[in-house]
Amino acid sequence: MHLTSPSEPARIVDKELFDWLTDLRPQTQIPRQSRAFVRIDVCHRAYWHALFDICPQLLKIAAPDGLAILRPFMTWAETQNLTFDWSFYLWVYEWLKQSEFQDRIDNDLLITMMGASAARWGNYDRTPACGLVLASAEASEIVVAWKCRTASGRREIEIIDLEEPLPPPEESFGFFTLPSFELAPFPGWRNIPR
Repeated sequence: MHLTSPSEPARIVDKELFDWLTDLRPQTQIPRQSRAFVRIDVCHRAYWHALFDICPQLLKIAAPDGLAILRPFMTWAETQNLTFDWSFYLWVYEWLKQSEFQDRIDNDLLITMMGASAARWGNYDRTPACGLVLASAEASEIVVAWKCRTASGRREIEIIDLEEPLPPPEESFGFFTLPSFELAPFPGWRNIPR
């Protein structure tokens, strides 16, 4: 720990906070009024907003602030070596299925979280793919995300209930990408990225 002078209290510098910035367990070792606590809290809020601003119904499951979901999920995600790419919301749902909240999740939440992941793919994917088809072994509907077709356009998310369902993915979720702005023949499911 860096000391500013013998007469001043110890101050934690940013490089000493690195491990704390990615650890959402309660920060009991850092005083709440310290600059370090504020810095850590601001970093953690990005994860909170990414999850609860997009899927606010999660706050009904883990009221009042959602930390009963966020903190244990982040710990689990670290043990699973997950990356928080477009599949972030799918991994949260996967964790919810094995958590104390498993009896409070339903098909509406599943579809919402699939839609959130699909929208995230539409925003961040830089491959030539035009669309993403996403399915769950638990739902009959598929979620399709379309990238913007023009610079002034917007992405689109569709929930489709197929007349002839596709085979379910082998894992909880599966996806495939679309090379054009049309639904293509089913190429088989790919596993969700870790």
